[in-house]
Amino acid sequence: MELLRLWKSGLLLLASLGTTSLAAIPQTDHDREPSQVKYTLASFCGDYGVVGSYSGGIARALGTQTVDGHGNLTGSAIINVPGPNNTRSITSIGFHGTYTVNPDGTGSMALTITVQGGTTVNVTEDFAITKTKAVNGTVLASEIQDAQQVPSVILSTPTLAFHTYTLRSAPKSCTR
Repeated sequence: MELLRLWKSGLLLLASLGTTSLAAIPQTDHDREPSQVKYTLASFCGDYGVVGSYSGGIARALGTQTVDGHGNLTGSAIINVPGPNNTRSITSIGFHGTYTVNPDGTGSMALTITVQGGTTVNVTEDFAITKTKAVNGTVLASEIQDAQQVPSVILSTPTLAFHTYTLRSAPKSCTR
């Protein structure tokens, strides 16, 4: 019985040594962590679909945004907003602005939003690149999540705006 216990202990030791030695094998480049990627303005480039939501789920935005890979963007959206007496209304907006991208994939957008009637307001949105794909040797954002720094300028109640940007197509002009 004692011999069987020693034999099992030896097998367990060998198995754990084998597992430890496998863990010491270095990973290849294709397994590198996303944090090792260095993002640039060109990482945010193309035609994006935009879906926005507002804290409390009181409104929804649907739109498009074109980003040039050089720090400029333009777009438009419709927003389904609450109205008086439990009604809803659709508000159209247009926007243009600039953006920055940090090497870690975070950044910000400085936007000028034009609402119905021609009034303009300026907002800043902070973002993080959450998904990427390689296009012609450039790491391109295929999904971005953002949050507006101040409460919504579209809704009458103070609520935060959040957006998801999904790459629909990448132009050939995105460069590093």
